[in-house]
Amino acid sequence: MRIDQLEPKPTGAPPLEIPVELLASVGRHQEHLLSLITNMRAAGIEGDAIDASVRILVDSYAEELTSAIRSMMQEAHHA
Repeated sequence: MRIDQLEPKPTGAPPLEIPVELLASVGRHQEHLLSLITNMRAAGIEGDAIDASVRILVDSYAEELTSAIRSMMQEAHHA
């Protein structure tokens, strides 16, 4: 899958092939982003609370993505 094939489609996204090993993670991250935006709008969250909420989500995704990439690199190295 390419990044420009995600739904909703990122505006102006250049073609970028997403490795199959990361598709589930990318899908979960997309769902979490949509949920975060919906919940923040409903709660009327603004300012610093937006920054904190986004940081928590991004840090969580960074850990998951880093772990997945490390596994992919180890598999490639042992192949």
